[in-house]
This record gives sequence, structure tokens and C-alpha cells, in this order.
Amino acid sequence: MGNRTYLTIRTAPEQQEVLFEGNNSLAYFWLLLLKRKDIEQVRPAFLALYAAGETEETEEGPEDTYVDTDIRIPLAEALSNAAAHRPYIEQVYPSLLPLYDDWRSYLATVPSHDQVLYIDLEEFSGFYANVNLFMEELLDFYEHVSANKAYFKPAISDTTGWEAIGRKQFYAYSGHYRNTPEIVDYQERSQPVKPLSAGYKILIGCWLVFSLAMLGAGLYSVGYFRSVWLRALMALLILTPLLLLAIGGLVWLINKGTKTK
Repeated sequence: MGNRTYLTIRTAPEQQEVLFEGNNSLAYFWLLLLKRKDIEQVRPAFLALYAAGETEETEEGPEDTYVDTDIRIPLAEALSNAAAHRPYIEQVYPSLLPLYDDWRSYLATVPSHDQVLYIDLEEFSGFYANVNLFMEELLDFYEHVSANKAYFKPAISDTTGWEAIGRKQFYAYSGHYRNTPEIVDYQERSQPVKPLSAGYKILIGCWLVFSLAMLGAGLYSVGYFRSVWLRALMALLILTPLLLLAIGGLVWLINKGTKTK
């Protein structure tokens, strides 16, 4: 079991249905349904939640310490916020734009009793030492959005979250969701590879011709020696350095041609 997060709707006055969920992760598409003020509005509830937890640890408190920390956002307002944040995805995560558009249009079709979306981040807040750190983490995301800076990974865990267990509606609705990786490797290459340019391909071709010529000359020179043992010794002394030089030069040209600045 992990620390779960939930995006839910009400299907009846006292009945909720989970649309998407996260497991030890935060789905940042959900935050794009909101604005900073929506996060600030739930700060008092999270403060009360943390305070209730501290009370239980230090003394006997009341049995009922339930604190409602759900973020509530009217569906129409959430979709408006998502549309306003679309340029951020388009500029910073262009490969995610089709998934983002599918997700927005899907949410608009989901039948809701009260036309409100509920975002439950309570369990995820448990990863933080105090509520202020958690709140600052959420608000920091909006700073990155305003500055058009990348913040999350292009994977289901960090975008829409997983469709809730037992549901297949969005899975059937969006091929882009089906083709998005669940998670991605957090180890990034220090030197991204770029395709070889035509100039480097010509250089590599010339180097291969030159290397073959050097090795051919080396083999020819070894033939001047009559003794088998002497030929073997001279082959070792002449051909080995030439072979190492040829391979080393080829590797250097390939690395030079594929390394980005």
C-alpha cells in the first residue's frame, strides 16, 4: 500500500466516485485545474489536520479527529483553469498536449451530481515534515508554470494519475493515455545524443579509408621479414598501435559528432 491521492466526483449527495488516483505520486494535471488561491484556501484545514495529529501523539484527545482537507473546485471553473494552463503544456511539454486535451474533454463529459471536482491530497502530505513545507511545494509548482519551466515527468504517475481501479472509460477514450508510460526513469543522460551531421559522416568515412590504408601498409611492411617469429614480433609492434589508433580515432569522431553543446 502507498500514500494515495484521489480525484473524485459525487454521483449522489453522499456517494463519491474516484476518477483518477495517484500512488506515492502527485498528478500535476490536477493542479492545473486549480489556481494558487485554491491551494491557499485549504491551508487552514491542513494546519488543523497536522495539529490534530500532534495532539494524538502527546495526549489523549477526542476520538473523532477527522479533518476534511478535500480541495473543491466547480467543474466549470476547473475546466476554465485547465484551458488557461494549456499554453504551459503546449510550450513546455508539447508531447503531452494530446493527452492533456483528451483528459480535459473527458472530464467535461463525466456526469456529476453537484458539478464539483474533489481533490484529496491528504495522504501525500504525510511525506512532508510539516504542512508549510507541503503547501510551499504545491505553490512552487505554480511559480514554474508562470515561468514556463518544466516541473514533472511525462508519465501517467505525474500527469493524469492512473484511472481508478475498475474503471476503463478514460482508457477507452484516449489512445494517448494508453500510450503514455506509467513511470519514467529519473536517471537522465548527462550528454544527450544528437544525430551525426553530414560533415562528420564524411570525416568518419575518410578516417576509415585512412585507417585501412595504414593497416595495409603495416601488413605489407611485416612481409619484409623472413622469420616467422620476427614477423609475429613486428606485427605486434607495428599493427597493434595502428589498430588502436584507428579504433580510438573512430570513437573520438563519433563521440564528437553526437555530443550536444
